[in-house]
Amino acid sequence: MDRKGLVVSSSSLNVNISIASLQKRGAGKETITVSLTDGSSFFMPLPLDASWVAGKILSDEDLERLIEEDSYVRGKEWAASRLALREDSSGRMMQKLQKRGYSSLVSRRILSDMIALGFLDDYRFSELWLHERLKIHPEGRDALVAGLQHRGVSGDIARTQVVRLITDEDEQKALQQCYNKLKRQSLSDEKIIKNLLRRGFPYSSIKNKVRRDYFDPS
Repeated sequence: MDRKGLVVSSSSLNVNISIASLQKRGAGKETITVSLTDGSSFFMPLPLDASWVAGKILSDEDLERLIEEDSYVRGKEWAASRLALREDSSGRMMQKLQKRGYSSLVSRRILSDMIALGFLDDYRFSELWLHERLKIHPEGRDALVAGLQHRGVSGDIARTQVVRLITDEDEQKALQQCYNKLKRQSLSDEKIIKNLLRRGFPYSSIKNKVRRDYFDPS
């Protein structure tokens, strides 16, 4: 039976649905498969209440809990499998979970678990992203903060990590790389300045660079 329709169906038909069997699952035996007398089955995290045994007749509240816990277990396993392949931010993982149909409540529970287990770490994600970003797409600190926020990192963490990890020397080096690339395109100083501003470099640093190049083009 469709999980979403289970509670409605049991109420409207006045059918008593009970637990047919319970079986631990997974390598760590941390969850259990709850099979019901209507042929459906659900996953639940352990430990269960002592009353949840074979033969227990489930109330509407029990069925609603069963559906929510099943969603939580499935969502947690999906999130863990994704994070085992690739780092992500908590904000973006929340968006992905909700896009897959998990409720806000279930999604928050999953995120809390992923953070507690060390699978999700916005500070670690930020450090890795900043390191790669500067190698392939040099930018100023303002643009780097905005880039992290766009990828689901909170503003506070984004600013903290950029300040901690990106030095004045790093930003000047990135500015020089971008300036050299734009200069090879034979752009006017005005267009170069506008382009560098869009890349998040401070106006004062850009003007100083353009001015120095004008007096010392070598």
